[in-house]
Amino acid sequence: MDRSGHVHVVGIAGPSGSGKTSLARRIAGRVPGGGVVFALDAYYRDQRGVPDDVINVDVPDAIEVELALEQLRALARGASIEQPVYDYATHARTPATRTIAPAAFVIVDGLYALYWSELRAEIDTGVFLSLDHERCLDRRVARDTRERGRSRDSVVAQYERTVRPMYDRYVDGTRRHANLVLDASQPLDVLTDRVLTRIAGA
Repeated sequence: MDRSGHVHVVGIAGPSGSGKTSLARRIAGRVPGGGVVFALDAYYRDQRGVPDDVINVDVPDAIEVELALEQLRALARGASIEQPVYDYATHARTPATRTIAPAAFVIVDGLYALYWSELRAEIDTGVFLSLDHERCLDRRVARDTRERGRSRDSVVAQYERTVRPMYDRYVDGTRRHANLVLDASQPLDVLTDRVLTRIAGA
């Protein structure tokens, strides 16, 4: 937070599996005054009952951006929010919410963090993590089988059906809106230091 009381918003975009969430958490823990992670994945629209081979959470319309913007702006004003909780196993929002208290820094984490012009207008520092599809898929398989109860075959099938083509169509081009484009194969501490240096000079 600067001397005027402004909350600094960092947006981290990039392909699935590039390490956006890990970087967001590390930045939140190291910025002066503390930070909170604002996950765009929390705003996936409820798709319970939709067959797995039809669901596509990798398009912009899968995210309820209106609610995300409303809550991000509330955080930037210094208000707490009740963020939705999305269940990846059922493709549904749960009745629970997650309380996020305001902080000096808000780190927006998501595929589409730099996609919508209205969202970009709220972001002070835009970061894009770049990583090739092969390594992204390896990381995604490891994460989804460990944390989301998925099988390797289902993760690979989804990656080829929606993740890869939707990234190429919608996400890759948003790197042009970033203040920093970083090689996500670099160590997390190196990436974090690059972002903190940029923030310090902003």
